[in-house]
Parts: sequence; C-alpha cells; structure tokens
Amino acid sequence: MEEYQTDGQRVGLNAWQLKLIAIAAMVVDHLAFAFVPDGTPLAVAMHFIGRITGPTMFYFAVEGYHHTRDLKRYILRLAVFAGISYFPFLLFHAGGDFGSLNPLRLNVIYTILLGVLAVTVRHHVDNPVLKSLLILLLFALGLLGDWAIYGILIILVFDFYRGDFRNQAVGYALVTLLGVGVLRIWTVPFQSLIYFGAFSMDWENFLYYLSESGMFLALLLLSRYNGERGPSDGWRRWLFYLFYPAHLLLIGGIQFLMLRAG
Repeated sequence: MEEYQTDGQRVGLNAWQLKLIAIAAMVVDHLAFAFVPDGTPLAVAMHFIGRITGPTMFYFAVEGYHHTRDLKRYILRLAVFAGISYFPFLLFHAGGDFGSLNPLRLNVIYTILLGVLAVTVRHHVDNPVLKSLLILLLFALGLLGDWAIYGILIILVFDFYRGDFRNQAVGYALVTLLGVGVLRIWTVPFQSLIYFGAFSMDWENFLYYLSESGMFLALLLLSRYNGERGPSDGWRRWLFYLFYPAHLLLIGGIQFLMLRAG
C-alpha cells in the first residue's frame, strides 16, 4: 500500500526535486574539477557528491523516452542542446586554455542522446542482427562522449528493467562495479601483493576510485522516487538543458581569465 502525504501526494521525491539535487551535485563536481587540487580530501568529497548527477540524468532520460508525446522532438531537443553545449564543455574540459581544446571530447548530453537512440533501437528494430549492429555503432560513437559507453549501457539497463527498481539497481550496480571500476578500490592493494610481493596502495588511485563510489548515492536517491513528475511547466522544463552549457561556459570563462591573469 502506497504512502501519501496529507496533501494527497505520494511520499518521496518527485522527478523535479531529484533533478534539482542532480544539478546541485553537478555544480559541486565541476567546481572541484576547476578549482580544487586533485587528491585533496575536499576534492574527493566533492567528486563523491558529483557522481550523483550522471546516473540520475540517465534514469530520467529513460523516463523521458517513455513519457514523451513526440519522440522525434525529444531526440531533436537532445541533439540541439548537445550542439549548444559543445564549446562550453570543451572550454571547461581544457581548463579555460584555448590551446588545449580537444574537438573530439563531447559532452554528457551527447551521451544521453546516444542512449535514447539505443533505447529507441531496442524498442523499434525487430531484426536482432540489425538491432545489435546499430547498438554497437552507438557504443562506438559513445567513446567520444562524457561517460562514454558506460552512460549508454546504464541507460539501456534502466530501460530494460523499467518498472522494477530492484533489478534496475542490481543491473546498475553491476555496470558500476565491473565497468566503471569501483572494485579497484579493493583490488589495487592485492594486485601489488601479487605482482610486487608487497601489500601497498597507490594513494592517488585509491582516492580516485573512492570518489567514484559516490555513484551508489544515486541509487539511494532514485529509490526515493515517487513516480511523480512535479512541476514541469515553463522554464522548469528547460532548466537542465539551459543550465548545463551556461554553467560550463561560466566556469570555463573564469578559468580562462585566471590563466590570463597568471
């Protein structure tokens, strides 16, 4: 039996609230990348929090696919904002240094676009060989994007088990552990024992994978999703699409000015 608040709403967090948390976590993560020295306790804590964002947005990309009234328009919107975010992401990733821009480094909206296309292929292409080839092609294209193949794979897992959060969580955890590499937190010291005869830890590597384990925070938040969209009219509908390139451009611009001043 579902629990309801006194105003008739289901207990938990709606999609709008979860997206706001994800956006806040994204800002924390990106500020760490831009301004906090790697390997410091503050950087690890900020990146740990920041790992909420990707999985949460992947989850709601799947929800968006299933709730949209116009799939072509949804895909076009993702493509347009992946294009709008292209330069801001390049500038941010280069630390504000125009000389270090990598034109083949693409943003997370691009990855979400490929994930939604993969879900579309899964649902609409009947020929299993063609379906497999198209999804493999999308995986190959995903190598250029933020979160790369793992982002697309997480989206497919969320779609495959949609309606069964327990299996979504198990599938996501397996992708995270085996694909993204959180298991290396525990395997690194044992690898040193096997290969070098001494039990040791690469501290920088350990801190990196410790921050990556923050991806499991997303499961904790998504388990509180009550299935309600929340307010989604007007500017709220466009918040993530607009905020993502805007904050990257702002951070990248500040980094650029700091480089010029230095």
